[in-house]
Amino acid sequence: MAVVLPAAIASGSLVAQHVAGKATRDTLFLSHFGLGMLPAAMIGAAVVSSVAVIGISRALARYSPARVVPFTFGLGAVFFLLEWWLSLHDERSAAVAVYAHTAVFGSAGVSAFWSLVNERFDPSTAKKIVGRIASGGTVGGVIGGVVVWRASEHLSVPMMLALLAGINLVGLWGALRAAGTKDRRATAREGEARAGGAWKVVRETPYLRDLAWLVLAGAVIQALLDWLLSAHATELYGKGPKLLGFFALFNMIVGVASFAAQTSLAQPLLQRVGLAGTVKWQPTTVGIFGVLTLLSPQMTSVVLLRGAEAVTRNSLYRSAYELFYTPLPTAKKRATKTLIDVGADRVGTALGSAALLVFVHFGSAFASRAVLVAVLGVAAFAYYLSSSLHDGYVSALAASLKSGAVALDADDAHDLTTKRTLAETTALLDRDKLLARIEQFQREKGARTQAAPQSVREPPASIAATTAIDPARDPLLLRATALRSSDVAQVRAALASPLPPALASFAIPLLENDAVVRDVVRALRKIAPRATGQLVDALLDRETDVRVRRRIPRVLAVCRTQRAAAGLMLALEDPVFEVRVEVGLALARMIDEAQLTIASDDVFDVAHHELTTGRASWRRPAPEGEASTDGEIHRGLAHVFTLLGLVLEREPLSIAHRALRSEDPGLRGTAYEYLDVVLPARLRDVVIPLLGDVKPSARSEGTQERGSKELADELLRSSASLPRPSR
Repeated sequence: MAVVLPAAIASGSLVAQHVAGKATRDTLFLSHFGLGMLPAAMIGAAVVSSVAVIGISRALARYSPARVVPFTFGLGAVFFLLEWWLSLHDERSAAVAVYAHTAVFGSAGVSAFWSLVNERFDPSTAKKIVGRIASGGTVGGVIGGVVVWRASEHLSVPMMLALLAGINLVGLWGALRAAGTKDRRATAREGEARAGGAWKVVRETPYLRDLAWLVLAGAVIQALLDWLLSAHATELYGKGPKLLGFFALFNMIVGVASFAAQTSLAQPLLQRVGLAGTVKWQPTTVGIFGVLTLLSPQMTSVVLLRGAEAVTRNSLYRSAYELFYTPLPTAKKRATKTLIDVGADRVGTALGSAALLVFVHFGSAFASRAVLVAVLGVAAFAYYLSSSLHDGYVSALAASLKSGAVALDADDAHDLTTKRTLAETTALLDRDKLLARIEQFQREKGARTQAAPQSVREPPASIAATTAIDPARDPLLLRATALRSSDVAQVRAALASPLPPALASFAIPLLENDAVVRDVVRALRKIAPRATGQLVDALLDRETDVRVRRRIPRVLAVCRTQRAAAGLMLALEDPVFEVRVEVGLALARMIDEAQLTIASDDVFDVAHHELTTGRASWRRPAPEGEASTDGEIHRGLAHVFTLLGLVLEREPLSIAHRALRSEDPGLRGTAYEYLDVVLPARLRDVVIPLLGDVKPSARSEGTQERGSKELADELLRSSASLPRPSR
């Protein structure tokens, strides 16, 4: 995609200036104020940035990330130039200004940039390209570290501020290209959202609340480890260029390791263990290296601990964490993401710094050991939080699907809900056929009147052979004879009153007769619970007429018994696709209206068989203008989704299927991502390739040029408010 490269460049510039800026900031501050003032400075920076985050959140909600992100790059460049000028006259004041500047723009800039990425791409596309964009960030971290490391030997610390301004200008170019002119104009018209209720949304949404706690825990760990590394580095290297060189070299190595982890581990882990599993790697790594450092608190072990935390955070954690926001509605995302990313981060930094003030009061030796113990405790808490994020992510995906469902035309709704409604409200047989049959019946009525007074079929041989009973006096045999009649009026008269279960075997074959099928279905439904065995036997008998087998499930659907459900499950092996479709719909209705047990593995086995061996029976002549392959895939997938709805959450699954035929790439991407999460691997490997076959092609010229996925941000922003199709 043309937009990915500029986004990667912007990401690289963002991380490069963050790495270089942090090294410059720490060197300036520690050179003029010392280690003892560091916790207080961290608390002050947290307070300042917490206030600033309110304004940034409102700006994102009102103007959108597409406008705010380029602005932050440009403003950051201006501030670095002003701080460079200030450092030439008062380096001590410049150190305070740089510390406040990096605190405000550091986390906020990263959060705003990833908000732009999250809105720019739908969940499915984001999962594929976020690694490439994040890789740009890791490369930027390497470049930033190398630049500072080499520059520390030739440039003064204040001159680094001018260099940082140049890096921000490069990021400004990338952000402008990634945002796109069209996006900025569109979002300007949308900017009525407000962040005033953001805290309320976070408090009332467990998923967002867990994310906020996770960010807070990570910030506490970073604050504690930053102090620990600074304490050891200051003790070893003193102040000035040597200290700057150490921080630069450390950040460069972290950048290289992050890039290696990003390119080799991030994508495989996302695919293998999912988002929550990938996020867990960060607290797990901190826990392992924290224990080692606690056992041997040397400079080397501290560097390894801080480096391992930074590497996993910049690569694995960042790749997974940002994807947690992709299914959220745009308005909620804009109002809450920066609040969580920056607000929770600053609160965590303040808490960590407050703990440091207490620890330092008891001496540096105690403080170092207390920091390690606290880090291990917070890492365990972060691991626990990571475990709860998977369910929240799936729920958010489902909610996103529901909010965008109204964008789909009724003609595209081949999901379970629509098919079942049609099955209940549409005629059981073709209207033209029925009218022709009635007309034929009326033409033959006069002929039958002039013929024999009673035109019925001969009774079965078994009845004829029974001489002990007079058929004329036995009501059961009289009704059986009427059911065997070719006279529609006699058949309907026999079906008018409740049937005894003993006559079910006479009524079942009449399901093939279009003229009386409504009456037959109505009569059989009344006795279905007591005639389940006969109905199931006829359904499973391959010699039974296909029309009969196709209509029996509509009768069994009214049963509320495990026995009927078991019989229908066996019928899912019928060689005729239309029969299997009706069986699936009947099971869905039974599951909705009764507490029945169907094993998930059995359903997944049937669905897998349907997608592989059974796919050959999906074919039927395609309507004019419709590709045969597309038609069979739509029909087959509709049935498969009906089956999956027996054991998976019905509504989001149904909407996901509908969304696959939507012209909205955001909805399609969310649907792909939802299926990727909820389907077992053996089904996912078969279903996902088929979904690509049904994805609508781009319609507009702009879409053809840029690709529909590149326009996902525009479509996703309107997914919750798309109008229903006109009737």
